[in-house]
Amino acid sequence: MPSNSKTKIKLTILIALLVVFAIAMFKQYMPMLKLPTNSRIEDEEQRLKSLLGDLGVQRKMNSAWQADLAALNVKAGKFWKRAKTGSPVEQEVLDEFNNIARLASANIQSRQASLVKASNSNYVQEVELRIEMRGISMKEFTRLLKQLRDNRRKFYWHTCRIEPENVQKPTGVKVSGRLKAYILSDDGSRILAAGKELSSSGSEQKANATLAKKQPRVAKKTTKGAK
Repeated sequence: MPSNSKTKIKLTILIALLVVFAIAMFKQYMPMLKLPTNSRIEDEEQRLKSLLGDLGVQRKMNSAWQADLAALNVKAGKFWKRAKTGSPVEQEVLDEFNNIARLASANIQSRQASLVKASNSNYVQEVELRIEMRGISMKEFTRLLKQLRDNRRKFYWHTCRIEPENVQKPTGVKVSGRLKAYILSDDGSRILAAGKELSSSGSEQKANATLAKKQPRVAKKTTKGAK
């Protein structure tokens, strides 16, 4: 019988130790357990409403930004975007004009492009092109005008003078003038490219994805008596 008493004592001590251990573990890990109580559900619902409100503000800001970007792209329509990197911008303008003259079958005797230093903008470069044509017909000059008009990269007449090459025998005309081309600088191109990239990537979709990650999984209020 004494052995039974000792066994009971050992079991009692073991049970007491297990209870103490269970209480200690419960206190340690209880803060990590988030039971879906009514108060916690209400807090999460309020947080979700706040996030939805923030999303609405972001959508409005994004719409305004998209409108500004569209207006900027319209204004930037007359500006060239560099096709060649590393080469002088004047040479690119000259090559473009030479191609236009070739398509118009126009004989250009003299042409010279020079960069105009712009002091009021870091995003647009202005190139002036001086041309001279001698002994051409008005039909030939009209073809050049049409090619300039239809060309995707626009030239703008700054001055243009047309006069008979020979007053005594006006068989042809002499045309001299200055044209200007406006080219986006590298910084200007990067700004527009970045805007288009953000627009096409769907910034609103990213916002929705971020919200979905933060959105809590709200349990149904089925817990009775929970505080």
